[in-house]
Amino acid sequence: MQRRQFLQSLLATSTTLLSASLLTGCDTNPLAPLFPLELLDPKTPLPDRLITPLSDFYVQNYALPSNVDRTTWRLKIGGEVETPIVLTFEDILKAPQESFHLTMECIGNPSGGNLIGNAKWTGTRLLPFLEKATIKNTAIEMAMKGNDWYETTLPIAELTKPEVFLVHQMNDEDLTKEHGYPLRILIPGHFGQKQPKWLIELNAIDRTKKGFWENQGWSNTAEIPTHALLRQIQTDRTSNQSNRVTLEPSTWTDGVLLAGIALDRNLPIQRVEVSTDGGSTWQIADQNKPESPHEWTLWRYRWQPQTAGKYKVLARAVSDRETQDIEKRDRMNGQSGVLKIDVTLNAATNVG
Repeated sequence: MQRRQFLQSLLATSTTLLSASLLTGCDTNPLAPLFPLELLDPKTPLPDRLITPLSDFYVQNYALPSNVDRTTWRLKIGGEVETPIVLTFEDILKAPQESFHLTMECIGNPSGGNLIGNAKWTGTRLLPFLEKATIKNTAIEMAMKGNDWYETTLPIAELTKPEVFLVHQMNDEDLTKEHGYPLRILIPGHFGQKQPKWLIELNAIDRTKKGFWENQGWSNTAEIPTHALLRQIQTDRTSNQSNRVTLEPSTWTDGVLLAGIALDRNLPIQRVEVSTDGGSTWQIADQNKPESPHEWTLWRYRWQPQTAGKYKVLARAVSDRETQDIEKRDRMNGQSGVLKIDVTLNAATNVG
């Protein structure tokens, strides 16, 4: 195959994968229910946290996953700095290491979609390296580039927060190639769009600049709004592609488990409200209280319907900042609206 044909083939493959991951989600496998049915009992405590297995964690790429040799990998910190520095992977490992839990979500995650996951991450804080480089007062933004040439930017103030990490492990394992091996950046409060994988460059710049997705119309801040996702009705895993549930009398007369997750960019979720009548009335769900606002909140509600029939079930999150809008949908800004699940409760069949 000639070089031009090869490049055209590669581009076509990348575009196909990209479109599939962005528009329909990368994980097409059916996922297991969030909670076992025993958690229908309000006396049973909710788990402290829920970790997404790597096999279920969504993948979103600008192009094909990048192949990187960590022995030759380098991270360059330059641009508008007093002292440009180049870090090896050994420099990363020699720095103080910390582990923490953080939920990652794709800005293109549709209402009720699977492009979200919670993981234990291990790495080192970025701030000491930036202090060593000494960012000049002329710097306005930080341009971040991955080995796949994906680039995005954020204001300097976002990168100098102490909770920004350079991570190399996920759920106590080295990052996989798909998740950014050997190193990616995590910037809490932002969608994955602002957290490049296979990180190789951090350049302080004295001007504003838009990255690839931002030039396509996606948000230039990519901040996570207050939102809840309804992910389970009894044992049925619900999503934007599975929003109809039918339950037989034997499975609903003793109560129906509604469960899901909620997240905000930097504030705790104050409450999750559930409606079983299309939004006319609301009830407050049980929820856990994660240590960090950057980790998803788990919630559940025991619905006790009195009659068979058709119902429209939905959930919304409330933080000190805002109450999730039921109808507001701005896909390019990460606001996918509230997923409404059609639930049919079948009546008992008379015998004889």
